[in-house]
Amino acid sequence: MTDFFSPWCDPPTDKSVGGHTARVFASNDDAVGVAAVVALLPQTYATTKNLELVAELRGKKGVAKLLSDKTPRTKTGRSGDMGEILGTEYVKTTLGYRTGPSRLIQRDHQEWALRGDDVLGARMKGKKVEFVKVEAKSTIKAPKSLIKQAREGLLRNGDLASPHSLAQFAERLLETDEDLGRAINIVLLDDGLRSGQLAHVMFIFTENDSKIGDVIRDDLKAYSGKVKQTTVTVRVGAHKAFIAESYGQVIKHAP
Repeated sequence: MTDFFSPWCDPPTDKSVGGHTARVFASNDDAVGVAAVVALLPQTYATTKNLELVAELRGKKGVAKLLSDKTPRTKTGRSGDMGEILGTEYVKTTLGYRTGPSRLIQRDHQEWALRGDDVLGARMKGKKVEFVKVEAKSTIKAPKSLIKQAREGLLRNGDLASPHSLAQFAERLLETDEDLGRAINIVLLDDGLRSGQLAHVMFIFTENDSKIGDVIRDDLKAYSGKVKQTTVTVRVGAHKAFIAESYGQVIKHAP
């Protein structure tokens, strides 16, 4: 699978901080990035089967209306979803984890924040399952309070993914990768998830905030747990415009 960020970002720069990794992607073409997100958004909010049905019934305008009804309308809601969507693509296409169908499809309301771990990924390494737990944030600037919120999310459940989140994840995976979903259920039913099976990713989508590097460095230095840490910062030239254009293009045909 092609890395989602390569077509519109410079190669990432990595810095080692206390044995952990601080990674930065910088956009070199926001328009190409928007186009990549626009292609991704429909299947993020609706199943392929439903998109095909609506297209058959009402064509492009019908699909646009469906997506208009399912995507957030507020700037805050769209920004929050964008962080989770891009964080999911990172663990899928850059790291090679499976994430299952988008959990945004099943959300009860387009403006309601989802509970639980932002993103969970899993992959097989031999006969063992490796997991990744992601906390994703999207903001023009990334103050200390935002990084603190992300860290608190990663620290929940003793640094691990909650058994409930893992059970839901396994059920979603059964739709696309039955063997992996089965393997996760075996982990839950036997010994449960342990720190050596898991990695953390703190994913931040932001503008070119020069101070964020210092805040992330301090956060990584302060982490005293046993889970491997990676922070991923994706910087774009115009955060608000990137998000507005992405959603605008997807629903522009809505009546």
